[in-house]
Amino acid sequence: MFRLFKAYTYTSDTHELLGPCDAYTDETHDILPFHTEKKPIDKKEGFAVVFNEQNQEWEYQEDHRGLVLFDTKSGQSVTLEKLGKVPAYLTPLAPESEFDVWDGEKWVKDVEAETLAKRQQLEGLKQQKLYEATKIITPLQDAVYLDMATEEEKTQLRNWTLYRLNLHRKDISTAPDIDWPIKPE
Repeated sequence: MFRLFKAYTYTSDTHELLGPCDAYTDETHDILPFHTEKKPIDKKEGFAVVFNEQNQEWEYQEDHRGLVLFDTKSGQSVTLEKLGKVPAYLTPLAPESEFDVWDGEKWVKDVEAETLAKRQQLEGLKQQKLYEATKIITPLQDAVYLDMATEEEKTQLRNWTLYRLNLHRKDISTAPDIDWPIKPE
């Protein structure tokens, strides 16, 4: 016997309500997969209406999809893509710097890590300046060694060597207040 009735469809992956449709059954055809005759519960803000196939009931599941939160371990932003509760390791509070760490309630700056990073950055800058000075000094030293240097080259060698020596003596532990020597012209 042919029977026409109102059914409700839901998605195959999350089982979220899609909406009503007309359906039919007869002696040879059952109701289609991902359809039910069970009337859904009313929609509710912040929740998805989901069909529980095991219980054959509609239920609410938290829906935070699209919400941007922050991982309390890494500080990285995370966009929620699945239904369900927000994992405990996520927070809506954004870290203010790359040196912030989560203390269980809020982000706090790890001053020691920030200081270390600044020192490493300044040490890199110091090494770069030393390298640049050495690139200029080396051919000037060659000219002096071969007794082919002009007076101007001898003056440049002295100025650049003095600059490099002063760079070498700079203590980066005084970061960020480093008074770098002035590069010769």
